[in-house]
Amino acid sequence: MIIGWKGKRGYCIAFSADGAMDVTPRYVRDTVTYGAPRDKCPEAVLLNIMDEIRHLRRRNMDKKEKFRLEGEDMREAKEFNQFVIESLAREVIKLLVDSTRSEADLQKAAEQRAEVQWTRAQTEQQR
Repeated sequence: MIIGWKGKRGYCIAFSADGAMDVTPRYVRDTVTYGAPRDKCPEAVLLNIMDEIRHLRRRNMDKKEKFRLEGEDMREAKEFNQFVIESLAREVIKLLVDSTRSEADLQKAAEQRAEVQWTRAQTEQQR
């Protein structure tokens, strides 16, 4: 997760002898605070490029090794999806908490206004 990096990140791409993968969800979990717009290319194009690099780097591997790496890719994709889900859940919870606070603040303000009006009415009756 980005904590010590300066600036925001839209893309974190990992390259290896076995291929390339967009690992942004692993390092930028709080996209509101640390994420930059991902507008350099459409997501489908980025995924296609990553698939093509993986295909090129794995084309001469034996089937057993390719199968092992594909299993690793699936586990990593599942992990990344979990990061995205957790990030979205945090944002939804934050929105709900903020809206609840706002409603509570509005209720408190309304109660204070009612109390001031009641006090004024009592003062006027005593005159």
